[in-house]
Amino acid sequence: MTLLNLRDTLAQIAREEASGSTRRARITATVTKELTHIWDNALSSNPDTNPEGIALVAVGSLGRGDMGPMSDLDLLVVYDPQRTTADAAQTIAPHVWYPLWDAGLDLDHSVRSLAQCRQVASHDIAAAVGMLTMTWIAGDKHIAHDASSAILTDWRHAARTRLASLRTSIHHRHEQFGDVAYSLDPHIKEGRGGLRDAQVLDAIAASWLTDRSHGELDDAIEWIHDVRDAIHLVTARHANTLLAVDRADVAAHLGYDDPDDLVRDLAHAARRIAFELDVTIRRAIAVLTGGSGIQRTLLIRGKRSAPRLRYVAPSVVELAGELVLPPPPPGGYDPLVSLHLAVASARTGLPISGSVVPSLSAMPPLTFPWSAPARSLFDQLLASGPALADIWEVFDIAGVTSGWIPEWDALRHRPQRAPIHRHTLDRHLIETVMRVRPWRSQVARSESLFLAALLHDIGKPAGGVDHAAYGAEMVGPIVERMGYSPTVVADVRCVVAHHLTLAQWATTRDVEDPAVAGELADALEGNVDRLVMLRGVTEADGSSLGEAGWASWRARLVDDLFQATLRVMNQ
Repeated sequence: MTLLNLRDTLAQIAREEASGSTRRARITATVTKELTHIWDNALSSNPDTNPEGIALVAVGSLGRGDMGPMSDLDLLVVYDPQRTTADAAQTIAPHVWYPLWDAGLDLDHSVRSLAQCRQVASHDIAAAVGMLTMTWIAGDKHIAHDASSAILTDWRHAARTRLASLRTSIHHRHEQFGDVAYSLDPHIKEGRGGLRDAQVLDAIAASWLTDRSHGELDDAIEWIHDVRDAIHLVTARHANTLLAVDRADVAAHLGYDDPDDLVRDLAHAARRIAFELDVTIRRAIAVLTGGSGIQRTLLIRGKRSAPRLRYVAPSVVELAGELVLPPPPPGGYDPLVSLHLAVASARTGLPISGSVVPSLSAMPPLTFPWSAPARSLFDQLLASGPALADIWEVFDIAGVTSGWIPEWDALRHRPQRAPIHRHTLDRHLIETVMRVRPWRSQVARSESLFLAALLHDIGKPAGGVDHAAYGAEMVGPIVERMGYSPTVVADVRCVVAHHLTLAQWATTRDVEDPAVAGELADALEGNVDRLVMLRGVTEADGSSLGEAGWASWRARLVDDLFQATLRVMNQ
């Protein structure tokens, strides 16, 4: 092997080695060996330069040992000013960089003293996280060790102040790249639940504030690395986005017959990483704050008392700023506890502890038909606005949503084919529910509005049919099973059946023609409440797609037809 065909060699390793972790270890070892040769050549080319106190170190994927076949290289030449000079390091470094550039390899590089490494890490949170896995490649091992140890020590000493910066950077990154689990073209490195989040988990654990989970989490991280490797091979470039155009080839490389199965498995892994990151950050915050909420340990006559737990809902208590469940009674939890927990989280703004998930998974499902209290709590959950997404996520991970709506299994992580869509089908439905909330005060039966928003695309998984008409047939039994009144069932069935009608007619027919408004009024059986529901669901559905789905001209035409139909109904 020569440096010029290194990429071909790495691709060959990736194709030959079935085991993901073994594949990445072989790729890392191959690149490391080649870099040591380059370093030796660099020193031979500069016989008058003293190499003592100078080292070549890797950060990024090479430093972590998880390189893919097309991963870029993140390299540092680190030097100790007490043993050598900056000029010596700057003389050697180009003799390392240029052979890599000539071979067509992507390279991020720098030359820094130990003090400069620490300074960069102290001001750049992303650089600090990357340098925590600094690994010696060649040269002076002592300076590499000193640099790595100093970065890690500084990280631990500054954990109290740096956690806030870390959370801010995570938030901004997620805002930019979205969710791996719910994006149709997920960025599996920078998106929420992606490989960058996995690195942050390791960084928090390295701070000694709290440990992170292993087991299923490690499996999820390895799996996303496998997807990353497959994307590299399919695209033949350093890519981290699973584009729809590449999905079938990536799926085939990973042994899938149906690309949708790849999307579902990727989403499952990403959700695990995202969930564990949220839980780990909350644990770290609790450590720094010494506990919050109502967790208080009292000394009574020299004895330590149990924490005082304030119940915020039946069988739901606050502990250290999170919602948890007390030990179950002898007969087990009442199935209604799951809904009490969800509504309590929405009402208080407190997150649900990750420790609750196993209990939720083991909890018996609600029996059909639902009781009036169950329906009331579910209505409150759907009306919770922006809080709904995170709460629904916890219950979906625990499998509770499948007990509420068994048909949800067919919607979960399902890709949508139309390019206008931004999210998988299940997230799109939750987005629609959150966005329809402003219309709740304008209808007599808000439960009908929220149920119609939640179920408006329930017919899509059938494929090859009019999903609005098919969905209208499906929602009747679903809503009846949940115990809602015949009026609510009729509302939901009607809005689902016509959830495309208002926008389609407004943009393809003459909204000033009284006959069009009359036809829509007849379709809704002259029911003003259903017209308002349809208007709300139409806007929520369209706006969840972004500007393309709810442009100002479209909104104006929809409102014109809505107003015209309202006048017809009120005549």
